[in-house]
Amino acid sequence: MADLRPLHDWAGPPARLTYWHPSTASLASAQNAPLSPVPPSYEQEQHLRAFRACEQRHEEMARLLIVVWEEPGFCDLATMNQVVTAHLRRHDTYHSWFEERGDAIMRHVLTDPATIQMEHTTLGEVSAEAWRHHAMAIPAPFEWDCFRFGILQRAAGFTCFASIDHLHGDASVIPLMMKEIHEAYRASLDGAPPLRLGPAGHYVNYASSQRKRAATMTLADPEVTGWVEFLHRNEGRMPPFPLPLGVLEDRCLAEYVDLDVLDAVGMAAFESACQASGARVIGGLLACAALTERELAGSSRYRVVTPMATRKSPQAFRTAGWCMGVVPIDLDIANHPFPELAGTAQRVFDGRLGMANVPIERVLELAAELPTIRPVATGGVMLSFNDMSRPPLSPHIERVWQKVDGRIYISQGMAAQVSLWFFRTQKGLTLAAAYPANITARASMQRYVEALRNTCRQVADSWMRLQADIGGL
Repeated sequence: MADLRPLHDWAGPPARLTYWHPSTASLASAQNAPLSPVPPSYEQEQHLRAFRACEQRHEEMARLLIVVWEEPGFCDLATMNQVVTAHLRRHDTYHSWFEERGDAIMRHVLTDPATIQMEHTTLGEVSAEAWRHHAMAIPAPFEWDCFRFGILQRAAGFTCFASIDHLHGDASVIPLMMKEIHEAYRASLDGAPPLRLGPAGHYVNYASSQRKRAATMTLADPEVTGWVEFLHRNEGRMPPFPLPLGVLEDRCLAEYVDLDVLDAVGMAAFESACQASGARVIGGLLACAALTERELAGSSRYRVVTPMATRKSPQAFRTAGWCMGVVPIDLDIANHPFPELAGTAQRVFDGRLGMANVPIERVLELAAELPTIRPVATGGVMLSFNDMSRPPLSPHIERVWQKVDGRIYISQGMAAQVSLWFFRTQKGLTLAAAYPANITARASMQRYVEALRNTCRQVADSWMRLQADIGGL
């Protein structure tokens, strides 16, 4: 089972629901927070504008990251209150809220994080449908408190959840929840000293630095030129999915599928095959996706974008917030076998990593006068690889995540692209996919993900056969 799941999959027996929300005094302090000269990051601005566009069309936006894990015993509500409050005070992304003034989006920042105080409300026993509703009932991203924390208490233990608007989080939300909520809670109950977490980074600084860098960019910069050329080759937009999706417009209600791709043995063989080809796992997965597209659609080129964290320093990995860019991939795939494609994909990926630091929104601003570039780069297909043992995660976090049965749910809503998420854990490799919710797209995605899984397995099986043949000589 993938670590990323649609919210409707979160089921179980009835449980006693308690959730944490800001106190009345905290809400008042936030409302009075002064304006900041730092605008939202490009990630945040795009998210806020997309939310407003959905709202105006009376559509629901898939905007929440819902992190869920299991704890033993009965929850000490006072202790949980302390660790949740401490987490929110520690990370400055939660200290901002945003306001529209004309065409601009302005940031307000709380001057004193100590004014943030969470308090809990217990609703009693609720059904799975009811707790899913409460996990989704998060204020809009233009509201300060677009986050909630809660527990579902049962006789044998309790389920923790954090429901956070994407405005304030990316994959870094997993280690932060595991360290600052799960481990801090257990340490406090055990009477252990407070966890030594190291200083948190400042997301406002990230947004400020990003905006300053973007202001100096021009069409002559190599990374900007690379983006413009990539978009130009795709008719001025992100590359399309190779199979029919049953819709003419980019925006549609999303549906999800997830499946196991490789077990632990198969994953080790797959990685060895990648290394023998001069690639890492990401290069091998891009090659498998390219081979799948060639098989199903007869494509001679493979084009996709893959997300990449823009965090670099240890402190940055302790920064809550949304720090992601995308890397454009463009490969000639005609008549090339896996080893060649994997090596080529890895070289292209490595050579374009710097392009992840160039917000696509800034590229579109600079390219606004070019007739070949569309004003909004929506749609397309995205392939993401998440290794639970690597930053912003770690082998320790992966072990904790597996021990507490951690998982992430995403709220359903409108989608603007086909998204593929690979997750590598100690158990192997899984794949989750989001696509338009209609019969045509469902049939296409079933064909695609099955073919993609088979391609990955063929690579692993071929490597294992090769090693067996070598061992038998």
